[in-house]
Amino acid sequence: MTDMTIAALCGSLRRASMTRMLRATLPELAPEGVRILDVEIDAVPMFNSDIREDSGTPEAVTALCEALAAADAVVLCSPEYNRMVPGALKNAMDWVSTEPGFPMSGKPVAVMTQSPGPRGGNMSNYAWRQVLSVIGAELVPGPDVSIGLMEEKVADGKLVDEPSRKLVAKQLGLLVERARLLKG
Repeated sequence: MTDMTIAALCGSLRRASMTRMLRATLPELAPEGVRILDVEIDAVPMFNSDIREDSGTPEAVTALCEALAAADAVVLCSPEYNRMVPGALKNAMDWVSTEPGFPMSGKPVAVMTQSPGPRGGNMSNYAWRQVLSVIGAELVPGPDVSIGLMEEKVADGKLVDEPSRKLVAKQLGLLVERARLLKG
């Protein structure tokens, strides 16, 4: 029985990215009763408030906001690009932060970063914390999920490194715990 839905966004648009492999592993590691819903951002246009003023909110943005609003919690799977967050996912959050109802406001969120380098996207992880605090999301405390040397830790499109899998599972558990508490 599914009693909770987590919307999982991927900061890499590349189909075979290591970040997508991280996201693809989430259903295996989620607590029982939790459904992971992959939410795509590929069709979200570059943020420009003129678009909304001229022709209304783009359909892709509306779909994203609806998916986030309906979810009990959110996971942002993110690479690190030049020690920062990826533009596509940041752009999606910029749209979401300006939409009526503010679908990320008060929403429990876990950030999981990865990198082929040894630091695992630490800089991106911290930058996401700043962005999320500004848009009113509730960042779930706990161990940072910043997986370094990711190329060595994936196989067949999934995260296979056991210590990394345990860390991801622990963070998902904390996220679900927080979301259940907020649900009442």
